[in-house]
Amino acid sequence: MSKEIKTLQDALAYELQGMVYAEKKLNHEFHNCRNYVTSAEVRHVIEEYVDNADNVNLKLERIFNYLMVEPIARKNEVINKLIDETQHLLTYTTSPHLKDILMIGCIRNVNAYKAASYQTSYLMATELEMDTPADLIQQILELELNTGKALSCLSIHEFNKINDPTHHSVTT
Repeated sequence: MSKEIKTLQDALAYELQGMVYAEKKLNHEFHNCRNYVTSAEVRHVIEEYVDNADNVNLKLERIFNYLMVEPIARKNEVINKLIDETQHLLTYTTSPHLKDILMIGCIRNVNAYKAASYQTSYLMATELEMDTPADLIQQILELELNTGKALSCLSIHEFNKINDPTHHSVTT
């Protein structure tokens, strides 16, 4: 970052610049991860997550217009580490069903991080009395929270397949 963080508005811009990077990086990486999963339900959740990224990026651009700051992506090491962990797990896991389960877990980790970042951003925008950016961030946050709920349900569904005698075990 070339500019010091001196104000809450600077902190908000910095936080959201990291999320611009995250959204773009995740869009690309999760698009590629679809090839690793076998479950149609897991693939569908990944596709929805990727599809929502464009909507989120438009909202972020609008927020930056209100902040009068360029929506420049700032490298986000947390997202990079989560993606590296996902790629590592998927590369070394041999069971297709276990890959599906681990992919859900990785997306849940990313989702939890993003939700926390957007919650922090929402609190900053609210404190700054920036109603429109706060509303836009709240809309993004609702998408993340809804995705988190869907992932939780999907996780339970995929784990239940382990005990289903008609489904192959994750250890085979």
